[in-house]
Amino acid sequence: PLKVQLPRTLLDMDTGVIEGGLNVTLTIRLLMHGKEVGSIIGKKGESVKKMREESGARINISEGNCPERIITLAGPTNAIFKAFAMIIDKLEEDISSSMTNSTAASRPPVTLRLVVPASQCGSLIGKGGCKIKEIRESTGAQVQVAGD
Repeated sequence: PLKVQLPRTLLDMDTGVIEGGLNVTLTIRLLMHGKEVGSIIGKKGESVKKMREESGARINISEGNCPERIITLAGPTNAIFKAFAMIIDKLEEDISSSMTNSTAASRPPVTLRLVVPASQCGSLIGKGGCKIKEIRESTGAQVQVAGD
């Protein structure tokens, strides 16, 4: 999986506009622990329902018989970006509420693991790692690529 830690400034970006107006249909898969998924689903599915309605993205969550589950986001880029931001906000909210006495600086970063098909990893990494370096530098996110 691709592991991404996002800086707060990136999470505060306006999700309404994608640079250059690119708005294609995408599918993104996130690998998450059961506890995180429970928070995203919410009581009686309320949180995920709200995310679906507000983002316009299709959000599918794999069955809960494994310690880790896959959340699939599908739809136009702007809907995916909005759903992604809402998931991150929810995870950050959970981190904040579990660490009530700590400062923002001492909180751990939000970490997401993306499942990327091997066929697309090359274009994500780029020749000699140039593309992934560009992603790290332009976003400030920590990005790691795991073997399998």
